[in-house]
Amino acid sequence: MDKTVYIFDIDDTLYLERDYVKSGFEAIGQATQCAAFGDACWELFCQGVRGNTFDLARRDFAHLDLPPTPALVDIYRSHRPNIALCDDARRFIEAQREPMGIISDGPIRAQRAKYQALGLAIWIDFPIFTAEIGAPKPNPQAFKIAALALGAPLVHIVYVADNPAKDFEGAICSGIEPIRMRRHQSLHARCDTPKGIREITSFDEL
Repeated sequence: MDKTVYIFDIDDTLYLERDYVKSGFEAIGQATQCAAFGDACWELFCQGVRGNTFDLARRDFAHLDLPPTPALVDIYRSHRPNIALCDDARRFIEAQREPMGIISDGPIRAQRAKYQALGLAIWIDFPIFTAEIGAPKPNPQAFKIAALALGAPLVHIVYVADNPAKDFEGAICSGIEPIRMRRHQSLHARCDTPKGIREITSFDEL
């Protein structure tokens, strides 16, 4: 019987991305020697602020000589994250006997740091970071490369990911089946799953 070969997204699929965000803001607090500033950034994030968090947070800390926003972003993206695999993801990955891959978007330093912090190199045979190949999702190039590297027929490959806006189109165009992971507290939890795509909330459902 032919076995299913899995490729995974990282953020909000194998762990909760909000844990990375919190870890990053804690690193900002340490780097600026102002834990309260990092806490303020986290509070804004919890309120739904995205994109201009540092600019908004610094308004209450005008008396401090904080680094400029680009420097704060650099600290955030280059920090060593304090994150861990979700329990169901660890169980699932540890049980697999077929090759596995990763296709993940995002700034390369941050994505590689997450990959390392999660200990994924122990299990993953072929990771692809789209920033390294210049083909961010939904470009299908990463899926085609992964399929060739894993050596499995396309009909036996499944891509598990969380973001309906970009994660599924490239897989479908490559002939790979996508499955939507919709975790509670994930950043895209409120986004609808496209029609025809299977949705799960835990790897225990596979």
